[in-house]
Amino acid sequence: MKSKSIRILKAAGLFALLGLTAQAHDKNAPLNDAQKTFLSQYEAVRAALAADDLAAAKKAATVVEKDLAVVAKEDTKAQPSADAAKKLASADSLKTAREAFKALSKRAVHLAGSQKGYYIANCPMVEGGEGDWVQPTTKINNPYFGKAMLTCGSIKE
Repeated sequence: MKSKSIRILKAAGLFALLGLTAQAHDKNAPLNDAQKTFLSQYEAVRAALAADDLAAAKKAATVVEKDLAVVAKEDTKAQPSADAAKKLASADSLKTAREAFKALSKRAVHLAGSQKGYYIANCPMVEGGEGDWVQPTTKINNPYFGKAMLTCGSIKE
């Protein structure tokens, strides 16, 4: 009898946890100020990479890194993005910066979801199917290949 009660409590706890997780990942929930700030700063990095401007991308990534370091103290899910921003800020080439940009893009895609004013784009030429990014317009402006293939890709959402 006692073990049955424990199983029921464990199941109830699991369902409660799943419910909270679902709320935390709701694409339709409004963005908070920190998330809006991240997406704005992310756009500066994305635009710099699309323009093949490593110095501007590194400068913008430094701002992202500082803000995400603060966010990551309360939200451990932000830590991989903070680490990626740090790598991007110290990148020695566009190739290295673009590789780090993939992790930032994962967070941006997650946050932008179905939010108005954000479009999720994809470049099929990026290896491993990791060519997603977020941009504020429907006109493709590819950060993964910059000027060499600026219009490669399509809007997914």
